[in-house]
Amino acid sequence: MIRVLLRALQFLFWLLLLRLLVRSLARAFSPARVRPPAAASPPRPRAREVEDLVLDRVCRTHVPRSRAIVALVEGREEHFCSAACRDKARTSVARAS
Repeated sequence: MIRVLLRALQFLFWLLLLRLLVRSLARAFSPARVRPPAAASPPRPRAREVEDLVLDRVCRTHVPRSRAIVALVEGREEHFCSAACRDKARTSVARAS
């Protein structure tokens, strides 16, 4: 049983060696590949500007200040991630009153 495994491994070794030899010869006798000149690398993207995040008190998510919906709730300016959260905050204040 061990002899059969050793023969199989020996066969695989010679097969891989033959494959390596054929590839090497093919590369040696093939016409040289001409690579196109390297193009100038594209400019790196600019770093995003840091923007303040505000907390939506209804769903507890942070939203960039520029995308937040601003509303007056109980005389305070509050920021929300969506109109639904803004409406929930307004209805909760109305129920509490």
